[in-house]
Amino acid sequence: MTALYSNDPMLQKLLRFFKQTQAFERRPIQHPDQTINRLIHSAELPARQFRRAAVLIAIVTDLEIPAIVLTQRTEHLSSHPGQVAFPGGKEDPSDAGPVHTALRESEEEIGLPADAVRVIGRLGELLMPSGYCVTPIVGLMSSRTPLEPSPREVAHIFHLPLQLALDATQYQRKSMRIQDSQREILEMHYEGYRIWGATAAILHHLAREIGSTTD
Repeated sequence: MTALYSNDPMLQKLLRFFKQTQAFERRPIQHPDQTINRLIHSAELPARQFRRAAVLIAIVTDLEIPAIVLTQRTEHLSSHPGQVAFPGGKEDPSDAGPVHTALRESEEEIGLPADAVRVIGRLGELLMPSGYCVTPIVGLMSSRTPLEPSPREVAHIFHLPLQLALDATQYQRKSMRIQDSQREILEMHYEGYRIWGATAAILHHLAREIGSTTD
């Protein structure tokens, strides 16, 4: 796949980050709620078998303002209905690894062919209270690649500007009641979309990783 790259400074910084840190020991993504974070990373849980999942952070590189592809899930889904999410999902036994999972699920959900994505790296894993271990895969794509949402899973596809996504100050910490308990979450609002939960945690982690690098 050939992709045209914008001269956008944030995109260039992200590209340098993944080029320079291929062998970097990826730091795990922290859950925003410190109580949950301590529990799922505690020494008491090494035997727990987290189910594997992967998501794709697809960056459209040839726009005047580079952007990340996000979806809004349909309201009738049993899991996270109506929420903003990356394309992705749980690992199938036939998957060769998290890259395969992320690309396969992205093709199923938004019609993005695997050969239209240039994978440049991955982030550390995010352990979820639901028992999933999520690996975010970072890839580049062109705006010339048409996307088609799966009617069953995806209500909308939209672009979140990269400069906004990678600005850690744009994320707010909020307290929210989830399943009869109060939890701390991260959230961001963009053009009527509320980005929170695992999606916000992953984006915030990426923003902090990119922000910690020097040019």
